[in-house]
Amino acid sequence: MTRWFAALVIALVALSAPALAQSPYTISGELRDDEGRLFVDGNVCALLKIPSGLNVRDKVCSESDGQGKFTISLTQPGTYQVIADKVSEGYMPTYFPFYKTARRPAPEVTLGSGTDSQTVVVKMPPQSGLLTGKVIDEATDRRVPNFVVWVWQARDPNARTHLVVNGQSGMFRMFAPPTEPIRMRVVSDGYEDWVMGGGVLVSLAGAKKGPGALLVPTGERTEFAVYLKRKTPLPPDAADANGLPAPIQMSPADGQVFDVFPRNARLEWNPVTGATSYAVEIESCWPRGPEEKKRLPDDGECINPSSYEEKYGLRNTNYEFIFKGAQPGRWRVWAVGPNHKPGIRSPWRSFTFLK
Repeated sequence: MTRWFAALVIALVALSAPALAQSPYTISGELRDDEGRLFVDGNVCALLKIPSGLNVRDKVCSESDGQGKFTISLTQPGTYQVIADKVSEGYMPTYFPFYKTARRPAPEVTLGSGTDSQTVVVKMPPQSGLLTGKVIDEATDRRVPNFVVWVWQARDPNARTHLVVNGQSGMFRMFAPPTEPIRMRVVSDGYEDWVMGGGVLVSLAGAKKGPGALLVPTGERTEFAVYLKRKTPLPPDAADANGLPAPIQMSPADGQVFDVFPRNARLEWNPVTGATSYAVEIESCWPRGPEEKKRLPDDGECINPSSYEEKYGLRNTNYEFIFKGAQPGRWRVWAVGPNHKPGIRSPWRSFTFLK
């Protein structure tokens, strides 16, 4: 009898446990996008407001269902901000300062004092743009395997994030806030820092490369080709030993200005003995805006280069292309020998399209 009674008590406790543990407060509602459409499979989180801001560590989240509905169960009263995200698609959580925007405050609800549930319509944050790039040793033209990318909002340097890259790809990929201009710095041991915008900014810490700012709009992609300069230069012949010589560039002349549209251009170079093919690399550069003109000398430097086109296996000593915009660009060429071994790359030659 005693064993039967003990088993009955245990069963009753087990059955009543969910009811005892049931959350006394709920936030429910709909998740919608910028167009007002219901958003499926979004992550919706309630963050308790505390004197220092938001309690991000103990946030409680739920996923919107096939009709965009969600319910968040909570165990304590208080005022909550309700914030949505879907990181896999670039909708970044705005409780991270880097992605926070003043243009879209998160809705708040207060629970307690007789209010056990609240209903709210939550909007997804704007979809972020994408920052990508490759980091290259300027002397050897090889990828830098280990580096850190720092990114911060131009208006608020404390709203920042960073990405640590360790590997052979030399590539980085990260989301940017879609409504806030950003600045970027790339650092790596043994190299001078690379800073978006180039130029020199004098501060208490000494002369540093000065920042430019960039807005990456929703759904767009901005790519950088980051060339890091070694603090200790390599010996003159260390980078390209035993390679075919660089082709001699013929046309267009360095610094050529084109006042034509469409933006057609033809690259020409002299042949290299022993070459089985040629490769051409074209990069676009930022136009020199008012900020750059004030801070930077007009020395023909490519500001924030980004990859535009790479063409391999060329059999002739010329290549024609259509450029992307009314802005500066640059190009270089190299020969490829037997066994697909690349030769020495030519110097960069700059050009500018005015329209």
